[in-house]
Amino acid sequence: MNQKIILGLINLIFGSMVLLSYYYGVGKLKSAGKDPALLWGGVPEIIQPAIVIFMFLGAIGYFFFTCNFLFNVNTDQVFLKRFNYSSLHMLYLLIFIPSMVWIGLTIDYIDSSRSLFDWAVIAIVLLTVASASVLLLLFSIDLKTDNNTFMYYASVIGAAVFTFHTLFLDGLVWLSLFHRNS
Repeated sequence: MNQKIILGLINLIFGSMVLLSYYYGVGKLKSAGKDPALLWGGVPEIIQPAIVIFMFLGAIGYFFFTCNFLFNVNTDQVFLKRFNYSSLHMLYLLIFIPSMVWIGLTIDYIDSSRSLFDWAVIAIVLLTVASASVLLLLFSIDLKTDNNTFMYYASVIGAAVFTFHTLFLDGLVWLSLFHRNS
């Protein structure tokens, strides 16, 4: 099967599963009579809108770099002089699968005795997504071409915003502030 079709299917199937996991997770909290805002933990309300804005900007950025990988990159492309196109499949799965389980793990953590092990699993999940997004950013930067300058820059900027969100906002800010005042 064509590598691009596989990448497209990964995005369609697993991207849908991420969205469904969030829908299910928020619904689970609401049906238990709990406020979905519990998922913010101790993140101050004043910075929550900025994080939400970056969620949407990251999603737009994701669209650009994913479209670039799907439509402008040859499947014989080698990234960073060592990774082939099929490496993208693994990176996307390392973003999607942890993203699918994050909300469930966090809800279970909120409802449980809050063990250090459970928190470590949540941290590993978020840092896995962050690490994969850093590699996707590096792959995007490595694609410097002369034939589609707009898409190259849109892809790099999009990957940078997505990485900022997953690495800094989720991987550092949310993780470090979740237990504050909770």
